[in-house]
Amino acid sequence: MYMIELQNGQRITGEIVKMDKKMLKVKVIALAPITLFSNTLRIGDKVKLDGEEFVIEDVVEGGVKLSKLILVERKNVKAIRKIENL
Repeated sequence: MYMIELQNGQRITGEIVKMDKKMLKVKVIALAPITLFSNTLRIGDKVKLDGEEFVIEDVVEGGVKLSKLILVERKNVKAIRKIENL
């Protein structure tokens, strides 16, 4: 898990999926209470949460594990720090 700090001060926490000279692809994980969803949930389904689209990774007891891929231009990255414990 990494914390990516952007030039504008924003911070993104997630797994780095791919990194090259121009782009950084980060997989962000979020947990949401299962009570937010009224219909049947299946792994791989896409859902909207706070106006952003996420993919259902897993349905765990009392919650739903969601993920989203974010692309960041390397020129906008100020620092990348490895997070040991979350």
